[in-house]
Amino acid sequence: MDVFTPSLLDHLPDAVYLIDPDTSRIVDCNRAAHEDLLLERHEVLEHSVLSLQTRVHGMPAWSEIARVIREQNPYRFIGGHRRADGSEFPVEVITTVTEHDGREHFVSVARDISRRPEQVACGMDRWDILHDLADGVWDWYPQEGRLVFSPGLHSLLGYGPDEMPEVIETWKDNVHPDDLPVVLNTLQAHLEGERDRFEAVYRLRNRNGHYIWVHDRGAVVEWDKAGRPARVTGLVHDETDARAMEARLQRMADHDALTGLLNRRSGMQRLEAMLEQARETGESLALVALDVDHFKPINDRFGHLVGDNVLARVGRVIAEAVPDGATAMRWGGEEFLVGIKARHGMPACEVADTIRQRLAALDWAPPMADETITASAGLTRSGPLTGSVNDLIAAADRALYQAKRRGRDRIAESETHPPCHPEPNTNEEASA
Repeated sequence: MDVFTPSLLDHLPDAVYLIDPDTSRIVDCNRAAHEDLLLERHEVLEHSVLSLQTRVHGMPAWSEIARVIREQNPYRFIGGHRRADGSEFPVEVITTVTEHDGREHFVSVARDISRRPEQVACGMDRWDILHDLADGVWDWYPQEGRLVFSPGLHSLLGYGPDEMPEVIETWKDNVHPDDLPVVLNTLQAHLEGERDRFEAVYRLRNRNGHYIWVHDRGAVVEWDKAGRPARVTGLVHDETDARAMEARLQRMADHDALTGLLNRRSGMQRLEAMLEQARETGESLALVALDVDHFKPINDRFGHLVGDNVLARVGRVIAEAVPDGATAMRWGGEEFLVGIKARHGMPACEVADTIRQRLAALDWAPPMADETITASAGLTRSGPLTGSVNDLIAAADRALYQAKRRGRDRIAESETHPPCHPEPNTNEEASA
């Protein structure tokens, strides 16, 4: 059923939407709305505010915005709409509360501000000009106690242009508590002339309660007659995607792609740091060398893809079994190393036995449905005469060899490691 009267609203130059406030679903729209989005009218009705608006993410954010719309009625928001071809355009949205068929609805009028007549005539205001240089702009007037945020900065954080109080506390309250001291010290150093500009990368909370990474740069641009800063202007760039990409690349560089554990290079660096810390504090570092039993026949019988699946599951079992603060790495092939200090709260023999038991209890899909995967482990720990991480690895490897000789699926300890609980089948001997 048509809600809007086509003869009236289809001649308006601005997009008009009727929205269900509970779900953000688009109930109806006029011609300008679907033409702006490069969609047919019925296609727009398959969307919601969450799928069309680039600055509103998730139902919690929409629920909060709906609350403010009811309170402020009408409510103004600067955001972006996403077209069918993936492109985006900036919009200024005015939303009011109405009632239709006995139900509450929102009516939103969205104006494409990229084609404002005043902009075409080159009458852009300073916010519009600076918008091309940054995702957000701010002006701080220290003597007045006023901090002005650009519409773009409101939009970046998910707020309407009339929502954020123009005081410094609005900004400070949204900076991540761990970042705030450094950011404030950096800003103060600039105000006192110790730095030629303010520049900081930190986390800023958005409307959803999530933190985004921003790169914030500013400088004093006006002084009062006493030489004190009277106006400070800054540009904010959204660094969230770049930070996420950096984290992914760092993880790829530090972790084994198959098992998800640290790779050999990063694992060795962590073990060396742990051994150095253990020496400084007088603690010991326990090392577990773990090897999957009879792994070569798995590759020979079922192929390397199945073998890779086995190693990936072994990696997950190890990651779930080790305590926080421990170091787990793929040493090479089917062999793994785990470094544990006493402060991590779980004896190394208990960690090794947990891994061994969980592996043996795993169920496997065909073609390995009838198979049982086991592992052997060798334990050692650092002492006053331990020379290096390589010395520890050699001692753990010798203990692992003893576990293999005694029949596999068991744990053996080096002379430097206190005895664990009795091993299974201690009288059984087998070839390595």
